[in-house]
Amino acid sequence: MWKLLAPALGLIVLIAVVIASDSPPAPAEFTYSENTSIITLDPQRISYTHDMRVSYCLFEGLLRWDNTTFVPQPAVASAWSVSGDGTEYVFHLRPEARWSNGDPVVAADFVFAWRRAMLPDTASDYTALFYVIEGAEAFFDWRIEQLEQFGGLPSAERTAEAAEALWVRTLERFDATVGLTAVDAHTLVVRLERPTAYFLDLVCFAIAHPVHPPTVERWASIDGATGRLLQRNDWTKPPLHIGNGPMVVTDWRFKREFRMERNAMYRDQSALGVESIAIVEIENPNTAVLAFQTGAVDWITNADRVGYLADMIEQQERGERVDTHAFPTFGTYFWGFNCTATLTGGRANPFADARVRRAFAMSTNKRDITEKVRRLGEPVAGSLIPPGSIPGYTPPTGLAFDPVGARALLAEAGWVDRDGDGALENEAGEPFPAVETLCSTGSYHEDIALTLGAMWEEHLGVRTRVVSKETKAYKDDLMRRDYMLSRGGWFGDYGDPLTFLALSRTGDGNNDRGFTNEAFDALLDRADAESDRAARFEILQHAERMIVEEECPILPLFQYVQFYLYDPNVLSGVSEHPRLVQYPYAMRINRGDGSGDRR
Repeated sequence: MWKLLAPALGLIVLIAVVIASDSPPAPAEFTYSENTSIITLDPQRISYTHDMRVSYCLFEGLLRWDNTTFVPQPAVASAWSVSGDGTEYVFHLRPEARWSNGDPVVAADFVFAWRRAMLPDTASDYTALFYVIEGAEAFFDWRIEQLEQFGGLPSAERTAEAAEALWVRTLERFDATVGLTAVDAHTLVVRLERPTAYFLDLVCFAIAHPVHPPTVERWASIDGATGRLLQRNDWTKPPLHIGNGPMVVTDWRFKREFRMERNAMYRDQSALGVESIAIVEIENPNTAVLAFQTGAVDWITNADRVGYLADMIEQQERGERVDTHAFPTFGTYFWGFNCTATLTGGRANPFADARVRRAFAMSTNKRDITEKVRRLGEPVAGSLIPPGSIPGYTPPTGLAFDPVGARALLAEAGWVDRDGDGALENEAGEPFPAVETLCSTGSYHEDIALTLGAMWEEHLGVRTRVVSKETKAYKDDLMRRDYMLSRGGWFGDYGDPLTFLALSRTGDGNNDRGFTNEAFDALLDRADAESDRAARFEILQHAERMIVEEECPILPLFQYVQFYLYDPNVLSGVSEHPRLVQYPYAMRINRGDGSGDRR
């Protein structure tokens, strides 16, 4: 009998072991939800906001923002100095700073991490932010050229030894030409190409976080066929992950849960407001709300896709609820004009004339879009840069809604109703072409496109047509400039007006509108050379006025709003600043008994 039971008992034990090994951990003190998966925890490859929130928990840079004032504060660096000409920074690192395995955090760790960001091999989305450092852009270009030359060699010459030799030359080139030097374990010197008023802001950004060199190098190799540095991301997952931030990652189960706990090696334990954090992925926004209402999560970081969000906002305004929060962000929703002389097929482009672009902007009732189409309380945007988002900078007010003035501008540009039929024609008798508005499908963009078209037909007498395409096709058309107007939007990367204004610089990679203006470019160049903050901001305000009131390559409609769900009586420490950089590790939970214990 026992022989017969043995296999069954063994199976029961095996099942029990499997269940136990897959059983959920004890509830975290603080749980919040995201609507998408974590992409990467590699600081130099990070580009999404939800990943950056985690990076600020797991890593610590030289400096970090006070996320209420956004003034850079000491972090790994306890102090720093800058040369009189603004081109050299010296950072003094804390000797007590430690990696989570106990190793000291040293200046060479930052050189290692920032070099990774400057290498084309890493394919960082934010490489260009490091171009303010002396020699960084030239080093990037040199490395690309060397890799192309290596790839063009006969296969017999593309060996592992040759690839390793190229890597050695790359390291030597970096050390000799890039303005980044670890003088000793606790002193980092950074030399810039030119004075950069926002450099300390860049230092706070997640992309500038250090990484633990021995851990990263363990998963790196040189490809003998291409000469490239191959970097696997295995080190970003527990138990391999080593960070220097307030928390450490202890569990990462894809599409289920991500968990962080207090890092015992972190230098400032008083900065932590919670012992443990769990992040759960809930794709369906209505399911996320249900999880919040039942107490399964304490914070929903993105509630903008909840179908009944407008009703929730109205309830909040009536005082019927306290958990729905709308925070204006460091981002602006806009539509862009194709500013090139001709459209696809060689057709003349009426929007190449700034007067036409300005007329369309003046005949746009932005308040109707925010109040009647969106109904979510987004502030109307007259400027590209959100007001109040950059201390000391006041953006221009933008153009007022003025349909009569808009028709006068069109007439000045040569577009008038010549025969009384309501249709606009130029001097040659050619009708104003049907205005095509390009947007992506499956979102509110189509509703806005239809509303814009109706406004322009009513106030300007033009014909309009919405062209909606799936996201990839939309982006392809945008890059080819195969459109007349297209929806767009931008979130600033750093706390300086240039993060928005560079979108309109001639040749900028994000200048999808093909706008070019020598006077505007000259203003940005002047601002780059100006070290006085107030004078610099005055120059940039003039530049922005050109963009939103004179040349108008961009038509800003509203400031993006971030919608959070949380009970302020339970969760505190959520930043309301437009930059909306959040530090989950510093938030605090109060469940009514004086503790944050979810049990």
